Amino acid sequence: MGKKFFFLMALVISTITTNGQTQRIDSTAVYLLHRTGETLQDIKSCSFTAITTYDVPNESLGLIKHSINDKVAIKFPDKMKVTSTGDKGNRALWYNGKKLNYYSLDNNTYGFTTAPGSVIQTIDEASKKYGIEFPGADFFYPTFLQDLLSEQGTLFYLGKTIVDGRESYHIAGSDKTKSFQFWIGNDDLFLPIKLVIVYTSDKDKPQYEALYKDWTINIDYPDSMFEFTTPPKATKVKLAAKENIK
Repeated sequence: MGKKFFFLMALVISTITTNGQTQRIDSTAVYLLHRTGETLQDIKSCSFTAITTYDVPNESLGLIKHSINDKVAIKFPDKMKVTSTGDKGNRALWYNGKKLNYYSLDNNTYGFTTAPGSVIQTIDEASKKYGIEFPGADFFYPTFLQDLLSEQGTLFYLGKTIVDGRESYHIAGSDKTKSFQFWIGNDDLFLPIKLVIVYTSDKDKPQYEALYKDWTINIDYPDSMFEFTTPPKATKVKLAAKENIK
């Protein structure tokens, strides 16, 4: 951990020196997010619930909030299941290391696509190609913190607070297109508790918020859990590019 952390600190100091007039980085905030990244890179498996709300512009009513409840299970490096309920319907995704399967419980339809050999690569490809978004995905990227710092914005540690009954570290920052806040658990694992993004470059300034709860770490999930079985009378459909299912 030490060598990684010192490398990140050197990066921060260099960035501040180069962009001293526009970028302000708090080393405590960097350290806390680094610890979160360390945990999520080292675990063998995890599951959690993500409760997300997001704004959709309405011509007469302004921003209308919608919500999704996702239950996620991941077995690294190449297994994942996501079950979603909410304003976009009831659906599920299974990834078994070879295929990404999608099933709509509302329509009894299913589709699939070949997938890369890791969870992170599959998340990346499915997002870019099909518009499928995965809750909490950013935290699992190995370059999450480096990408955040490269945006030449600000990052501050604001102190401790209580979120969803859990003590957490509060971090806030901004870049050219958005402001963001993270709440990180005050425990040995430093797991994410909450995320808020405000898209400040948009005239309506829509928000995205996610609450992460019910974390379990390093459970030995059976591989069969990530296999999709076609339900009776289900209709096969083709996954359309950028259909933006969540």
